[in-house]
Amino acid sequence: MLRSLLITNNYLLHSTVLQKINPIQKVCNQNVTSMWQCIRHYTNMPNQNKLTGESEENQLPLVTDIDKKRKILELELEVMRQEGRKVPTPSKLKEEHWQHLLQLSSRNQRRQYYLFRWNVEMAKESSRLKKERKKEHIAKRKEELTLANVDNDHIIYGLFHNTMFLRIYDSAMDHFNNNKLIQAMRFGQNLVFDCSYDEYMNEKEMRNTAKQLMLCFAINRLHNEPFNIHHCNVDFNRTTMKSLEKHLVQIREPSFPFNITEKSYLDLFPRERLVYLTPHCNNDLKEFSPDDVYIVGAMVDKSAQENISLGKAKKLGLRMARLPLDNHFQFKGGKSLTIDQMLQILLELKTSRNFEKAFEHVPRRKIVTMDELQMQTQQRLTQRKEMGKFKFSMGGFSDRKIRRR
Repeated sequence: MLRSLLITNNYLLHSTVLQKINPIQKVCNQNVTSMWQCIRHYTNMPNQNKLTGESEENQLPLVTDIDKKRKILELELEVMRQEGRKVPTPSKLKEEHWQHLLQLSSRNQRRQYYLFRWNVEMAKESSRLKKERKKEHIAKRKEELTLANVDNDHIIYGLFHNTMFLRIYDSAMDHFNNNKLIQAMRFGQNLVFDCSYDEYMNEKEMRNTAKQLMLCFAINRLHNEPFNIHHCNVDFNRTTMKSLEKHLVQIREPSFPFNITEKSYLDLFPRERLVYLTPHCNNDLKEFSPDDVYIVGAMVDKSAQENISLGKAKKLGLRMARLPLDNHFQFKGGKSLTIDQMLQILLELKTSRNFEKAFEHVPRRKIVTMDELQMQTQQRLTQRKEMGKFKFSMGGFSDRKIRRR
């Protein structure tokens, strides 16, 4: 059913294009069965604007390939909705969602994206219903309390009544936390996030990078002694900054405590103070220095990547260092940490100067714990004991043959 509808829609779209190109003459006869002959004949015809004397502004705009593909997607979405599949409402899809759908090549990818948008839509609808029920419950509770205390002339203390404490709203906490960031801009230690790795990441990795940068902003401003974070080498036309700007709309406003620039960190700080933190170098960070400006690469490298940060630091002639993780842990796999985990480690090092306490922010799933290490040691010992029960002859095949005789 879906395939027949798509073929019919394609044919109708081709016919509408032909009518808009030459609405007066009917070149194709009804007896002609091949539509491609009609298209070939239309392409060889002279321009109708010259024949009729009409200007190009009065002509109807031609239907482009993108418009045709979008109409096909709308038809596909409507058919799937009538079949009872979990697809989003077409009216709630934004232009960016349609652009993403046009970039998907297979039907399976589109179905997965439809399911994702449907889940988002259902989550928003559920949240809206919860808020409405909560408002109704609060209004009902207020009305019950009002009716219960109609005849009471005394002062009533409690919820929805008089109180001796001031209520702290979320906006007041936001102003308080933003004020800490403003103080860090004046007196705090500088930290750089290098945002020049967009060309080495795909779309999903760039969106994950934006989420981690947003999480870093929240973690940093909740700390008692936050860093003065600088986001350098920013490209506002790439997906990372576009996704970040969706969640933090005020990042370009001068009054908002968020340092973001297209300049390089070499233009903002002296070269001798810069230290690039990369896991691929051989120099361990032995001591946290408050005078240095540490650089963290804003990159999500889920796919196998080369030592990009190491090559960049060598090319710029910067000092390099890595966290001494091998001195404290035995890792199961890769040693790469997320941007927010690096920020939490650096914040703890800045406060306590204690590596053991700072490395508590390393996820436990990446390291081998003491219990797992003991289990591995016991397994090795039992394997050796079992292997010791068997006695293997050291002679060759000919020796064993002679012994049998």
